[in-house]
Amino acid sequence: MKWDAPETAMAHCTDNDKSVEVTIVSRTHDTIRAELQGMLLVFKKLKPGIYVSNFSGREFVIKTK
Repeated sequence: MKWDAPETAMAHCTDNDKSVEVTIVSRTHDTIRAELQGMLLVFKKLKPGIYVSNFSGREFVIKTK
């Protein structure tokens, strides 16, 4: 049986200037759903390669290639 590692990404919190690793749950052409410590964040495409999510008064950004 083959186990694939979950896809992860680095999300940068612009409020405290720290980066955290999130687990990608799903993605479409304009959204990325990711889990951060049990919380589901929905990142929306702001412009090509930049996705933004707001959660609990904090802004998180994922930059893709």
